[in-house]
Amino acid sequence: MPIDKLDRTAWSLNQTYQHICRICRARYEAATGEKVVLDIGKILSPTALGTSRWQNINLDAQRQLWQALRQGSLHAQGRLSNNRNPVFPDRDAREWIFHSSQLVWIPPEHWISGVLHMDDGSMPERLELQDGEYIDIQIPRFMAQAIWTMPPPKPVEPTEYTTPYLELVKRAISENGIDDWDQSKKVALVAWFKDQHVEGEPLSGNLANAMATIIRMPSSQRGGGKRSWPR
Repeated sequence: MPIDKLDRTAWSLNQTYQHICRICRARYEAATGEKVVLDIGKILSPTALGTSRWQNINLDAQRQLWQALRQGSLHAQGRLSNNRNPVFPDRDAREWIFHSSQLVWIPPEHWISGVLHMDDGSMPERLELQDGEYIDIQIPRFMAQAIWTMPPPKPVEPTEYTTPYLELVKRAISENGIDDWDQSKKVALVAWFKDQHVEGEPLSGNLANAMATIIRMPSSQRGGGKRSWPR
């Protein structure tokens, strides 16, 4: 992919974490068939034993995010400061000031040695080092989505259920000789459908037009279909 077309959308640390939580829940549900729901009562109950499935999955998502950052498989950027506030630790003073205006890459060793600070119980918003601090941490969205992907959909179980309309479509394909090469003319297919009856009733013009559309290849509908021999 050309670099000028690369998706440069950035996620905050919290947005990345929420994405991983969704993927972890989807993977668990796909593997077990069990729906994961947020049980506020169990989380807030002082007598509840252990943690809920929701909490366990979120903790696993946090562990995966932390591991990816420490290993360097997920890149992050932040605004760095190495300037300690001379009036710290006064009540309203921040320890680090004069953060860079440009985002800089956060190396894995800083994730290993640094401390993530959390605000109001949410995901951490700053990474503190012994001699500095990163704020406004951002992660490329495309990297997070490439690492944590939705599980493949479950295969559709075969069924013998059908409807008169489905059977009519199958008959139209057979009787009109439609295949990859010969797509027939739509006007001819519409006329054929209008001559048919389902449960004793003729097909309406709109329904005949719709059914003539869905049995042809999309390329034929765009005018780029393969040639059809005159009938």
